[in-house]
Amino acid sequence: MIKKLFFILLFLSEVLLSFAQDGKNQPSWDQRKRQFKSEKIAYISTEMNFTVEEAQKFWPLYNKYDEIFDQIGEKRRKNFAPKSAGIDSLTEAQCASMLEMNQVLDNEELLAKQNFYKELKAVFSYKQIMRYYHAEHEFRRRLISDKQNVSGSFGKSYKEN
Repeated sequence: MIKKLFFILLFLSEVLLSFAQDGKNQPSWDQRKRQFKSEKIAYISTEMNFTVEEAQKFWPLYNKYDEIFDQIGEKRRKNFAPKSAGIDSLTEAQCASMLEMNQVLDNEELLAKQNFYKELKAVFSYKQIMRYYHAEHEFRRRLISDKQNVSGSFGKSYKEN
């Protein structure tokens, strides 16, 4: 019994030490991203109230385009990675290149959104598509609202209750 208790305490201390490193107790980017996606999928599922057949049609489309948007986002993060050194340290040519790449990525994103809409339109009614877009918008609004309520960084005039 004492051995078990010892190993449990040892295990818990290791877990606590791993969270205490660098004074941070925050999940990794990948963990936060997975949690965000899980919450988003749960919210959309609830709001859409899919039948089994609708869900079987919707989620493969959604997942396909979600992956495309993730890839575009990753390209965007890599494109703007040098800004952490400070914009003033960049040359005009570097800034021009980054801005041009941003325009290319904006166009890729727009094309992906247009294709997603076309594929949704082929399977769902306009009312269902509107319900999806509303759920997406509402999820983002709630996410921002939650962030504002936690950090208070956006000011009281923007908070909704």
